[in-house]
Amino acid sequence: MNDTNIPSNEATPTKNTVAVQKIVVDEDIKHESDGTSNDTTEEATSSGKENEHEETNVESKAKKDTAVTDEKALPGTPHQQPTDSPDLKLPQPMKEKSASARVSPTTDPDLKKNSLRSKRAWSVSDLTQAISKSVSTMADRAKKYFANGAPDSPEAIEDLKEAEEGKRKKEWIVLLKKKPGHSVMSTSKVNRLCWKGIPGSIRGAAWKAIIGNDLKITPELFKINLKRGKRLWEEQVGANAKLNGGISKEIDEDEFSREDSMRIIQADIPRTFPQLKFFHQEGPLHTPLLEVLQSYVCYRPDVGYVQGMSYLAAILLLNMSTLDAFQCLANLLNQDIYFAFFRMDVEQMKTHLRVYQSLLKEKLPNLHKHFETVEIKPGMYLYEWLLTIYSRSLPIDIAHRIWDNFLYHGQVFLFRTALGMLRLYEPQFLNMSFEDCLSILNRPPEDINEAALFENINRIQLTSKRFDRMVAKCTEEMKLMAEHQRRRLSDCI
Repeated sequence: MNDTNIPSNEATPTKNTVAVQKIVVDEDIKHESDGTSNDTTEEATSSGKENEHEETNVESKAKKDTAVTDEKALPGTPHQQPTDSPDLKLPQPMKEKSASARVSPTTDPDLKKNSLRSKRAWSVSDLTQAISKSVSTMADRAKKYFANGAPDSPEAIEDLKEAEEGKRKKEWIVLLKKKPGHSVMSTSKVNRLCWKGIPGSIRGAAWKAIIGNDLKITPELFKINLKRGKRLWEEQVGANAKLNGGISKEIDEDEFSREDSMRIIQADIPRTFPQLKFFHQEGPLHTPLLEVLQSYVCYRPDVGYVQGMSYLAAILLLNMSTLDAFQCLANLLNQDIYFAFFRMDVEQMKTHLRVYQSLLKEKLPNLHKHFETVEIKPGMYLYEWLLTIYSRSLPIDIAHRIWDNFLYHGQVFLFRTALGMLRLYEPQFLNMSFEDCLSILNRPPEDINEAALFENINRIQLTSKRFDRMVAKCTEEMKLMAEHQRRRLSDCI
């Protein structure tokens, strides 16, 4: 469209404007010279008439141009042509009016309407380009979000676990570099790291730091007991066993020694984690396991070897060297509960069973009542759980995580774990008979849900201080009961 078709926005001269100009000119002439001739005035008057005639022509021409434009415009569309038309030009921006004649776009309805029309006249190509850009951005975000698969896919979950484990491993490395003592390993930070599970690559070093070495086990002490243990092994199990009937003269003379229990080790090792085959006769950990157990029997001849020890020594060997495994085993079995259990202290064992029975009645009253109805006693399943620290009953990965927390919290966590397992399977137990309940208790399902198990353990609220008070109270009650029975027997005699 040519520029001549566009009405000018400049102010057009009017009659009043010409008259004003005439007056101003007359005044100027008077100020310049009072003796100006009448010819000058007549020229100004004739000039004004010519301007007035020219103004009339401009106005009429502008009206004609506007009428032609309105006829060409389609109904309901702006007067300007579409921007994507190559042969037509857009209207030029409106020239700014003088300060006295300027109108705000918000108050002028014509300007406001033109602004809306220009937005609606946005080209299709521009819209297509904007939408394509937006879609591409969303697609890029989706690719990044789903780069490793869907968020709930096994691959994504596994990647998340690996990332979290790597972060915990770095925290453990920083912590263990300081060679922390017992006070440092008892902090809330270590508690948090143990609860989530210690990374396998750092687990051995972490366990060693948490257990400590209060017994001051040295490499020399290990070698001394290992040498003696091998000699006793030959006398009881080896080639020399047939010559002396499998009994050592030195052991036979000491009635308090339990070193003759060495023979049980031979039968027990092949049954230790049979699915792993690490501890079979040809397995890589068969000899280290044998050496650790031989050394311990000679280190604590008053305890000797008891079934269940092989699982404790084996799970330590899966994470550390032979020397470290012996050191940790000796310090671990020095704890009250294990020293009592493996020495077959019947009174202490009964005490812990009574405490467990009280906790079962308090935390899971319905299940406690059902077990009494079907006559399931704690001793039918609890001893194996405690003596092996769940290594024989649960999958190895879950057992490792239970060890992580047991080493930090102590024996109380073993009882919380027992109650947590019962809580997990309580709905099934309540509808089962004696045989079915005992089958699950002795061999929990291999596909047990680790997250669900630890969620139920976490719901069993029991502090170490309260557990110790319960054990102390129960011990005192049993002493009083034993004293009362002795008095009754003495009275009868």
